[in-house]
Amino acid sequence: MEKLYAFYSYSFNLGNYLIGMKNIKLALKYFGLAYLIATILGFSTYYIINVIAMWVVMFTIMPIIFGYLFYRYLKNTAGSNSNMFQETNILIVFWIISSFLLDGFVYIAFVPIIYGYRPNWTFFIDQSPWIWLNYCTIIILGHISRYFYIRNVKNKYVP
Repeated sequence: MEKLYAFYSYSFNLGNYLIGMKNIKLALKYFGLAYLIATILGFSTYYIINVIAMWVVMFTIMPIIFGYLFYRYLKNTAGSNSNMFQETNILIVFWIISSFLLDGFVYIAFVPIIYGYRPNWTFFIDQSPWIWLNYCTIIILGHISRYFYIRNVKNKYVP
């Protein structure tokens, strides 16, 4: 597992400027938790109610969960305000890439195999534009969470 963390940390190397996350294990932990909750809620609402309910849940409840986990990550890594923007952007890119890759694996290969179907190579096209909007919400949520973190820190330390 350490090699996986090292790979992700190294993969953010842009030229000679190494951009590393402060805590890749925590980023993976919070992403995994958010993705697991999203998957359970998504499947539950899809199979119990319908596809419209699934997307309503994805755009109402999931932003709260992802935003909270973004906030927790920033709070637990506690950097300076100048580094917080960079750390937020790295986390956003990391979560979008991880989400895209995991969505591809789960919904193109894994789920169809479980149900005895062929891989669904048109998954991202079939789910457009909603899945892409979901990825865009990660960008917005990261910066909203950063705003609340910075505001909370300022309120805490103002004499």
